[in-house]
Amino acid sequence: MRNLYLILITSSLFALSSCNNEKTQAAPTAAAQKTVTIAGGKALSLPIIPNDKLLDLWHNCQMIDYLFHDLPFSMSQDESASIQTNLTYIGPEPVTEIPANCKIMARQFYQVGGDITIEADIYFSEGCHFYVFYEKSKPVYANQMNETGISFFNTMINQAMQARKNAQAAG
Repeated sequence: MRNLYLILITSSLFALSSCNNEKTQAAPTAAAQKTVTIAGGKALSLPIIPNDKLLDLWHNCQMIDYLFHDLPFSMSQDESASIQTNLTYIGPEPVTEIPANCKIMARQFYQVGGDITIEADIYFSEGCHFYVFYEKSKPVYANQMNETGISFFNTMINQAMQARKNAQAAG
């Protein structure tokens, strides 16, 4: 029930924000566009993901696949409510920098009609909780992760680690 309220509130916010002037969405404000350094040391100026892109994913994304780099599993979400809840983890704040100690935990693949329409690196380590989105292998957006997303990923990691310990103890 709590998730239903979260989804309703978020969808209302998305709907309200999508009513903004199209000129604003086409050209992000200076506050929404920051220079960040991607792995390899190249500085790029990345805006936050536009509301219309989020709304498109909200309504049309049919699957999100996760490929974790250091965890012993992968994950897929194919239920609309789960996908929409996952989209609420993307905060509205831009990423101002990627510190050298930040680590990519996973890559997300957003699928619409069987095609991957956008991908995201999930940076998740101490002091680093954000997404860098890619289209055609190029970084295009960067957003902070909100507290709900941080909590979700912490819970998921803790459950995976506990399952690993249980498997090792049984084996």
